[in-house]
Amino acid sequence: MSAAIAAPAGRDVRVISLIGVAHGSSHYYQLAFVTMLLIVRDKVGLSFTDIGLLGGLFYAVSGFGQTVAGFAVDRFGARPILAGGLAVLGVALALISMAHSFAFFAAIAVMGGAGNSVFHPADFALLNASVHQKRLGRAFSIHGLGGSLGWAAAPVMYFLDQHFGPSVAVMIGAIPGLVMSVLVFIHRTDLVDHRVKARAAAEAGTHHASLRELFLQPAILMCLVYFALLAANTVGIQQFAVPAWKSMFGVTESYAAFCLIVFVVGSATGTLLGGFFADRVSRHDIVASVGLLAAAAFTLPVAMMAVSPALLPVILALAGFAGGMTGPSRDMIVRSTTPPGSSGKVFGFVYSGLDIGSFTAPLVFSQFMAGGRPAMMFIVATGLYVVNAGLVALIRQTAPVRCAAAPAE
Repeated sequence: MSAAIAAPAGRDVRVISLIGVAHGSSHYYQLAFVTMLLIVRDKVGLSFTDIGLLGGLFYAVSGFGQTVAGFAVDRFGARPILAGGLAVLGVALALISMAHSFAFFAAIAVMGGAGNSVFHPADFALLNASVHQKRLGRAFSIHGLGGSLGWAAAPVMYFLDQHFGPSVAVMIGAIPGLVMSVLVFIHRTDLVDHRVKARAAAEAGTHHASLRELFLQPAILMCLVYFALLAANTVGIQQFAVPAWKSMFGVTESYAAFCLIVFVVGSATGTLLGGFFADRVSRHDIVASVGLLAAAAFTLPVAMMAVSPALLPVILALAGFAGGMTGPSRDMIVRSTTPPGSSGKVFGFVYSGLDIGSFTAPLVFSQFMAGGRPAMMFIVATGLYVVNAGLVALIRQTAPVRCAAAPAE
């Protein structure tokens, strides 16, 4: 009997909690890095363009590194790779206290991006191998929720800077990554090595696809595109929604910021509840498609400015909730396309789409704002929801039959 199947509920809770907080650390450092650049901008002579380039460099390295990290996960095990990534992110943030040139900040961005690249391949390899299959939907929902909470925690850097100054702020900000690194590394009993099953499959004579066969499978390529479009939507809205709504609806900046918070909270709530739903259905493609189409339906009236400012938070909460509900089912779909023993490689490759979308979205959405067409952001967002709903249906149709009921790995 596999470790994942034999795992009691108590151990599953420990694993899910640990990986959820680790994923939250990833999102926390993503935003904390840019936040600290904004804080020290005047002192070290960085322009907003410089900060944009540094943020783009972070995501570019992370995107490329995710596939590389996936191979490392399958070769050396997910637990030490995840622990290393957490430590690297913590140290990278601390190094901001010593940086005084664009080149130094660029080196930190490369270092941080490399550390950030390990999370999806390592996280999902550990969850698949360590958590009972009947709880995987909830595991994926907590994983997604952890990311949202990590983003929400990053603005604490402003308060740390106000009370202690930037140098001490980054040192304090580095502590969570270092602590989590140690916790992940020492939990060798709870965090199961997914490579055990890969070796068992090899001993049983199971066929392993070549890298070309693996990465060029239509279902896996479509998953990559899906995540790139998903991230483009998410990052584009998060970065530019406040000035867009201020312009479109004539509301104050504070009210627009409140609307964004409502949208994010709605998404996090949907993600949490979506995990319980994902554990009780088999057609995850239907759940994801319906949720995405619902999110599109709620986003369209925003794009058309057909809602009053008073109703805007309600519509956004519903749009966020509908989109968030699809998260756990989406992750279950990716899992169903993954051959045994390839969790690290496949999840690393597929989730690099998040970094591709995160890198490109600001370049596109900023042009809508610069051109005085903020509503176009939400017209595009509506279209991306619809396209992704279609991709989900195609992924199920093209996924290899052998993966349709893949055991937890």
